[in-house]
Amino acid sequence: MEKRQLQKLSLIIKFLTKNDKRILPCFAVGTILLRNLKMELEDSIKRTVNLDDIVIVFSRPPEFKFGDVATPLCFELGKKLKKPPVQIANDVVKNIILPEGVEKAEAAGGYINFFFDKKYFSKKTVEEVIKKDAFYGKGENKKEKVMVEYSQPNTHKSFHIGHLRNVCLGDALANIMEFSGYDTVRANYIGDVGAHVAKCLWAYMKFYDGVIPEQNKGEFLGKVYSEADKKLQESEEYQEEYKVVLKNLYDEDKKIMEIWEMTREWSLEEFNRIYMELGINFDVFLYESEVKDEGIKITRELMDKGIADVKDGAVLVDLKEFDLDEFVILRSDGTALYSTKDLALAKRKFEDFRIDLSLYVVGSEQKFYFKQLFKTLEIMGFKQAKNCYHLSYELVMLEEGKMSSREGNVVLYSELKDVVKKEALNQVRERNISNAKNISEIVTIGALKYSMMKDNNKRIIFNWEKALDFEGDTAPYIQYAHARATSILKKIDDFSAEFEIDSLDDKEYKLVSMISEFPEIVEKASIDYRPDYVSNYVYGIAKCFNEFYHECHVINAETNRDFRVSLVKATKIVLSNALALLGIKAPEEM
Repeated sequence: MEKRQLQKLSLIIKFLTKNDKRILPCFAVGTILLRNLKMELEDSIKRTVNLDDIVIVFSRPPEFKFGDVATPLCFELGKKLKKPPVQIANDVVKNIILPEGVEKAEAAGGYINFFFDKKYFSKKTVEEVIKKDAFYGKGENKKEKVMVEYSQPNTHKSFHIGHLRNVCLGDALANIMEFSGYDTVRANYIGDVGAHVAKCLWAYMKFYDGVIPEQNKGEFLGKVYSEADKKLQESEEYQEEYKVVLKNLYDEDKKIMEIWEMTREWSLEEFNRIYMELGINFDVFLYESEVKDEGIKITRELMDKGIADVKDGAVLVDLKEFDLDEFVILRSDGTALYSTKDLALAKRKFEDFRIDLSLYVVGSEQKFYFKQLFKTLEIMGFKQAKNCYHLSYELVMLEEGKMSSREGNVVLYSELKDVVKKEALNQVRERNISNAKNISEIVTIGALKYSMMKDNNKRIIFNWEKALDFEGDTAPYIQYAHARATSILKKIDDFSAEFEIDSLDDKEYKLVSMISEFPEIVEKASIDYRPDYVSNYVYGIAKCFNEFYHECHVINAETNRDFRVSLVKATKIVLSNALALLGIKAPEEM
């Protein structure tokens, strides 16, 4: 894209910074046609009002009767020109020269609403989607390199549905960032040392000496950990034994390390199996055990510089002047905390991987912790601290309340998957699908992932029946829309891609309009780090397509047959591309 075009495009949207987390502005654009129409309207408005240094924001009106795009520009101009916004809007509408593809402009209480030539817009949009196919919605390559850190399971604990939300959100975000043009590194930071590991090792050695389960070794360790936490609350003698194990673990005692390596591998094998089932791949695996020593070294350096002090034997950074309390970075016994290791990890990310931005996908209960961490990095002179961002999300809840691996009231991923898959298989078989077993697996994983993709600022009360509903806001509903589109296209023997449009039904144009917005949705999702923008959008597309299908004949259409077939093809492409960003497969039949 030429420099002048970029300059124009940058004025289409209002770029709002959030905590300096963005490196460079991304440009929210739709189809090439939609982008060009906005740019031409922008130029025309500027000439009309004789102003060049203005930011023009276009948005979709709530209803088509108010036009295809609108701008509240006149409210801002009213302040600059000392004129009523309504008067300015009327003057603009009266004098503006509309570009090809825009039928008319209307003033509405200070807003200016623009109405497209629906046939022209529909034809160009559908043609572009089909031409670009799998690349439709993909952003231009950007120079920035982004690391998305997600999943972050702890070894010696069970992988439950709370972990599932993290890995699904993180993977979708990484997909979105990459599709938007960023050089993206998918990183998994695994907690393989620490108090939780020591608790599990203590209980294993004391109550299960030498036991090696034949299967489900990772889940076995999760049960041992839960048992350990309960028993340690019952006995001071047990607590003293545990402290010895913890110290030996950090001192890398030979006997302890042998058991640690064996049991650690059990957990890692379970994690890899789950990732394979979910279709999730990582570029980098990072481990707490690898940064522990470096973190302790950094802590000592902070003490030498007077940034950290000793209080009651522990090492901490006083952040009270920033309303962030005291940040403990080393235990009184000299062992490392999460904070100790995260200080070292932050440096390693930027130095070893040459990234420009580090995104941490971690639950909202750690918001305060990350504020403390990033502020400490800033104080210690780590220049990239401003390029660290915590993407928080609310927890997955059971109907009876918060899950806890300590209490043992977690729903394991494996248990949940088995339940959902069994029901999915029953529903698929009822539809007489030949490849029922394979399709049920696709539906199961899709249902699990999509249910975790809701607004990350809201808690999820997980209900597997709702997640598997073929008629609601679910993955199966969206997947079925894709399968239906595929089925229609398979029944078409003869049609011309060189179509003309005789007339447009409202359902047709609504679907076209939504399809045109996909690139913009993806770009916005990458700017705000919100995968739910895509999940909400793709549900809307599926719903819109089903409304179109029920009211507009395709195969036996008397008019617009070639256009409608092309529209179905374009819809199928958008559904497939959007589901791919969420890490969900789009089946050909259901």
